Amino acid sequence: MDTYSFLTLGYFVLSLFILIKFFLLLRFLIRKQIDEQMKNIIPIKAIRKRIGIRIKWLK
Repeated sequence: MDTYSFLTLGYFVLSLFILIKFFLLLRFLIRKQIDEQMKNIIPIKAIRKRIGIRIKWLK
């Protein structure tokens, strides 16, 4: 393999890693926002954990 193939593979792996990290961050921020909103409605944390939330990303 020549240098350009290694660079292309490196860029592909790096962009895939960044994309996965972005989706994990997005998922974390959405869950945190939902938890903050639920905190106003249900002040007791044990009850909030029992309710549980499922987020559907795709239909």
